[in-house]
Amino acid sequence: MLLDQIMSLRESDGLTLKKYNSITYKTGWQVADCGVECRTAAEVAQAVQKYNGTCGVWYEKGVWYIDHSFRVKTKREALEIGKKCHQISVLKWSNMSLVYC
Repeated sequence: MLLDQIMSLRESDGLTLKKYNSITYKTGWQVADCGVECRTAAEVAQAVQKYNGTCGVWYEKGVWYIDHSFRVKTKREALEIGKKCHQISVLKWSNMSLVYC
């Protein structure tokens, strides 16, 4: 079921998983420290398993991006981690906006 949900993401769509369940938060920031690009369902399944079902997933131009991601409380902390880990952006949960690192 989860793999079907991931594989059916549309262009620029995504979701956040915690222990294999889709999750959203009202506050805080989501940031990733590493990730992989996937082009097949098998690669997606392997990547989600690699991160124990706790990851961010998004789809763009035929590629699923699977990141080991986690929530932090402050923008400052999220941006520090994001920059250190060469991330493009971090997610602000309260309004689902991106802030570029």
